[in-house]
Amino acid sequence: MNSLGMIEVYGFTTALCVADLMVKAANVRLIAFDRNRPFSPNIPAPLIMAVKVEGSASDVKAAVSAGKAYAEDKGRYIVSHIIARPDDDAEKMAYLCDINRDKYNKNMPKTMKNVSSDGISFSGALGILEVEGYVCSVVGFDTMLKAADVRLVHKEERLGGRLVTLVITGEVSAVKAALEAGNAAASGLGKVYGREIIARPHGELLKFFDLEAIEK
Repeated sequence: MNSLGMIEVYGFTTALCVADLMVKAANVRLIAFDRNRPFSPNIPAPLIMAVKVEGSASDVKAAVSAGKAYAEDKGRYIVSHIIARPDDDAEKMAYLCDINRDKYNKNMPKTMKNVSSDGISFSGALGILEVEGYVCSVVGFDTMLKAADVRLVHKEERLGGRLVTLVITGEVSAVKAALEAGNAAASGLGKVYGREIIARPHGELLKFFDLEAIEK
């Protein structure tokens, strides 16, 4: 590994957006997402996510800078760092990935070390709704499906189900309509920690999801 770039942010929603911006900003590979528990109750989201990329020193620097700017603008930035030529053991740790593996992304490998995004393309959008609790998530999900032509491609459950992130896909207009409706419904039952659209997500981000589900 040439250089390793890491950035920690609050919330899975922010992490996905940061990751997409980083790989679009420079020639880097997205190698893992990792997570940690928050250390204070007074935070914008009850989850800490780390985004890790690798590439040349200059590319990693540009990518981390782009991700940091976005997270700071959202008030979700914690810390970032770049390691030039990490030690072999540190490199192994860098590839550790903590994302739910369920029926929505059951084909995701345990490590992204040798996984390429070559040939991955998708013209639609990803929509992310991060909410408080199961009831809130189910109501938000049902509302999104009824509001527009979208599909669920990932469900991230954390804190014993107290934090649920739904990742949907479809055309940009459909995803936008679905998120607006889902947010309105979910916010009446619990806190909404994140709601974002990623238009034309980069292949490096898409490789973490089930492309067969996305392309159906």
